[in-house]
Amino acid sequence: MLCCQVLADERSFTAPGIGYIEVRSDIEGARVYFDTLYMGYVRDGKLTIPIDTTVSPAWQNVRMEYTGYIPYIGPYTETEPGKTVAYQIDLSKSAYGPPGLVQFISDPPGVEFLINDRSMGITPDSGVLIAYTVPRGLYMVNARRAGDQTITDKLYVDNNAATTYRVSMVPSPLGEIQVNSTPAGADIYLDNRVIGLTPLHLTDVKVGEHTIQIRKNGYQDWIANVSVIGGSMGGVEAVLVSTPPPDFLPSAEPTESEKQ
Repeated sequence: MLCCQVLADERSFTAPGIGYIEVRSDIEGARVYFDTLYMGYVRDGKLTIPIDTTVSPAWQNVRMEYTGYIPYIGPYTETEPGKTVAYQIDLSKSAYGPPGLVQFISDPPGVEFLINDRSMGITPDSGVLIAYTVPRGLYMVNARRAGDQTITDKLYVDNNAATTYRVSMVPSPLGEIQVNSTPAGADIYLDNRVIGLTPLHLTDVKVGEHTIQIRKNGYQDWIANVSVIGGSMGGVEAVLVSTPPPDFLPSAEPTESEKQ
């Protein structure tokens, strides 16, 4: 088994059979161990560890410690050659019961998982993200990825138990646009059809290119092309420019010289 301390996200190991464990945490400097073997510390939110997958794992547990926090120990999960499995570990300063473990699996990778609107992270190239410290409870789970339909579900997590939550993302035919203008109260035209006044949150907008025009009396028209991506929200910020006053027109009355 390859044992190496990695202090930066530099994958210098490219030999066949090498996979990666990416330990993520908000605690900078948190120390990571596989069983009792020190593997390195978290820097810039993560620690990437190369693993030789051609031999059986020599470890059973992953451990994280940091001064002033309660240490955490959880089961070690294997990776695959050329792939990265992400571990999300959050330490607490107060003691609590043995938390649950949630293994998020997505097809394709690159999916962000949220529990009660709190991001757990994005699945790496393996499609596997493991949240190690999830307290017991019933949660609202969202899985989202640009271009795909957002999945909303409920998930129960028990203490000291492993739960697997798997999603297969489906491309979304609709997106959203938030349209704002300065000043507000301007007419919005979507593809030459008036749809309301700014500010306005447009939902169920078909994926693709659209033309948005903003009109308000006393201001020049504002127009732009907007690309809508399925399952995501785009934004339009229109700053309107006031219409210049009309040029002064001379009086039609003849001058004194013209009268003479």
